[in-house]
Amino acid sequence: MFLEHCRAVTAPIWHAYTTHPWIEAMAAGTLTPEQFAFFQLDDGAHVAEFNRTLALGIAKAPAGHPWAKAAAHVLDDMSTTSELEEKRKILLQLGYDVPAQPDRWSCSPAREAYVNHLVRVGYEGTLPEIAIALYPCAMFVEVIGNRFRNIALPGPAAFTTWADMYKRATRTEMRDQHAAVVEDAARRMDINGQDRLLQLYTRSLHHQLRVFDAAYDQNGSWPAGRLCYAQQVIDHKAAHHPGTRAATEETHHGRDSHLHADGESSSASSGAAGRGSVPATRYQPRRRP
Repeated sequence: MFLEHCRAVTAPIWHAYTTHPWIEAMAAGTLTPEQFAFFQLDDGAHVAEFNRTLALGIAKAPAGHPWAKAAAHVLDDMSTTSELEEKRKILLQLGYDVPAQPDRWSCSPAREAYVNHLVRVGYEGTLPEIAIALYPCAMFVEVIGNRFRNIALPGPAAFTTWADMYKRATRTEMRDQHAAVVEDAARRMDINGQDRLLQLYTRSLHHQLRVFDAAYDQNGSWPAGRLCYAQQVIDHKAAHHPGTRAATEETHHGRDSHLHADGESSSASSGAAGRGSVPATRYQPRRRP
């Protein structure tokens, strides 16, 4: 099977994805609310652009194709608006009375790179190329949904609520349809075509790791000191609720080593302090210049 070959070739990257410190910390009960909230706040544009890429794939799929039907079901069952509303409610449980922003200008550098990759493949690629580029993200049904099925995660209830989103049948069907399209296409491709699919799969894995890195490290900085939306919200809350500042500072300064997408070691937070919810605060982000 071609996807098994892809996983074997990228085994170190795949392992780094499935055992990323952000995920392991959530499993162990040591993920801070700030690290979790960073991922959710920074994910807004990904929700919008992932769905945009699905829509582009529908336009390129043969009429009545099972992949297109599954994608249409995802867009109907989990529209951008409804998924962002789910995220808003999850964030509110942690005291963040703010939405996840759906525009790419709100992103961390890591997140914008990922969404740009997906949308470019959506516009330029074939249906199999779109399917394989989306596949690593669709594997949240395994990496998150299956791993934490029937498990009440330690820590805030918001963690379990979020993990439960990846147990839905619509997501599993979409993952399976991505796989079916890729396997069918790979059987009919020459080595150059297969290499192209492998490159897209690998690059999506790289980007998936980077967005987890950004959330774990709470690294939302752009050049010249500009901060992404998630970083602004978290820093604002830390400034207005001093009880959360210790957790934020520990995340920024208490570093362990973990594997990055290129196999090199990079610093990451151990972040065990500051757990639990705090009073909600409403934040109006700074306008873009």
